[in-house]
Amino acid sequence: MRTFTFHMIAGLLAVGLAFGGNFAQAQAGTLDTTFGTGGIVTTTIGDNLTTLTAIEQSNGDIAVVTGFNNEGNANPTGEVVALVRYTSDGTLIGTTIASFFANGISSPSAVAVQSNGDIVVAGTAQTAIDAPQLFGVARFKPNGQLDKTFGTDGLVTTEPLGPFPSASAVIVQPNGQILVGGFVDGTNRHTSGQTVLVRYNSNGSLDTTFGMGGIVEVVAGVGSPTALAELSSGSYLAVGGTSSVEFSSTGVLQSTVTPEKLVAATLSGAGCCAPVLFQPNGDFVFAQAVPGHGRLSTDAEVSRFSETGVEDSSFSSTPFMFGGNTQSLPQAIALQSNGQIVVGGITNAHGTPGTGGLARLNSNGDLDTTFASGGSLMSGQVVSGLLIQTDGKIVAIGGIDGKLVLERYLAN
Repeated sequence: MRTFTFHMIAGLLAVGLAFGGNFAQAQAGTLDTTFGTGGIVTTTIGDNLTTLTAIEQSNGDIAVVTGFNNEGNANPTGEVVALVRYTSDGTLIGTTIASFFANGISSPSAVAVQSNGDIVVAGTAQTAIDAPQLFGVARFKPNGQLDKTFGTDGLVTTEPLGPFPSASAVIVQPNGQILVGGFVDGTNRHTSGQTVLVRYNSNGSLDTTFGMGGIVEVVAGVGSPTALAELSSGSYLAVGGTSSVEFSSTGVLQSTVTPEKLVAATLSGAGCCAPVLFQPNGDFVFAQAVPGHGRLSTDAEVSRFSETGVEDSSFSSTPFMFGGNTQSLPQAIALQSNGQIVVGGITNAHGTPGTGGLARLNSNGDLDTTFASGGSLMSGQVVSGLLIQTDGKIVAIGGIDGKLVLERYLAN
């Protein structure tokens, strides 16, 4: 029988301390206590916070894109775009506010990042609540300031044909051009709404070689696309829900989708309500709410489809709940480098205040039972965006009571 002396135990403790102080590694899904206060960063922003997502910049800083009302009762319907930047440990660096119209409404809805680190934000712009809506695009430099070389002082607006245009997705191509996807309503009850694509040159001007003066509108599209990708041929893949369509490089709707290599795709971690994420091989995963076991319950479900929209039967697609609550609504989806899928969203038990949650799936769709409690957890906030950092850590982004909240979780 082996006997351990006091000196041997002391020596083992010393080795343990030298290599991090703990013998037991914290479980995946545990808050990272090196970030903010106990893994959480809270920043007071403003009313009606609409959080999108975050990106990790090349120096490790974190940039969050959000929208909020900064005028309060003076203009209760007003909204601005905000870029909020933090150091890697969660220390606030600063906030840049942008508005397409003074005292108007600027609602961000999609984010992309250029190869030089510039941040492109697409959304909807109005001079007032009853004024016509426009597509709006803003470009920020890596230091958070608006890029004055883009459009007019960093801002561009475009008015597609048709009422109530709304932007829902954006990508930046390798050549620097920007493609924004969205939707316009039908002009009356007898006309259908249309999928819209708008392509901009790198300086913010419309690319007149695309569609009609830079704009494409088609009835037989995918509604409001939640994800876009550029293919190796120069064509585009647009996805809405479980459907996908292909447009040529000049904006012509194709009769079929031809699987090809993706060269640019919608940012991982962004999305709302029915988020879509492209995988490296061109497949896309789609998260949605489905009926649960009880009369008032809803579960989250993730399914996988080929580029052509055919469901992958080898992917589990088993419904799940965030933290065991009876109502779960996915809002964001992100992909880890090992192929695991992280889903964030809203959750609550019937009759209780809404909060948020996370779940992690293995690459085959099964819940990863090594993550948190059986694969999911409840957070203290609604989760509307996700960031998977270079080191694998998971940042959940959301808001509560006018405050922007970031929570960082260990991935392994």
